[in-house]
Amino acid sequence: MRMRAAVLASALALGACGADYDHTEITNVKGSPPFPGSVSYARIVVPVGMVVTAHVVSYDDDHKAMAMGLQSMDPRVVEVEGVVSANDYAFFGLTPGTTDVQLTAAGKVVLIVTAVVTNQPALP
Repeated sequence: MRMRAAVLASALALGACGADYDHTEITNVKGSPPFPGSVSYARIVVPVGMVVTAHVVSYDDDHKAMAMGLQSMDPRVVEVEGVVSANDYAFFGLTPGTTDVQLTAAGKVVLIVTAVVTNQPALP
């Protein structure tokens, strides 16, 4: 009986475990002409006064999309907002400088990306 209880407890514990974070995909990056920016796993670059958008999705180990969010650590430098389409985000360059953007999946920080807002270059 004792062995049966231990097996049952193990089975319940394994069944209670949810899917874990696996990876994040960043695609469909678009900048504002004539000064496009970029979004990658390491860096977000956007000129001041401009916007860059990207499709960002975090997946669990069952390859299912997870509930997620993005937050600028200094919204005076770069502002991050969800846009009309699911998992599409806009990065607005407000003031030249650097900050971090945290990506959360299922309520946990899974990625921190450095965001750099640059001065606009002179037009040719």
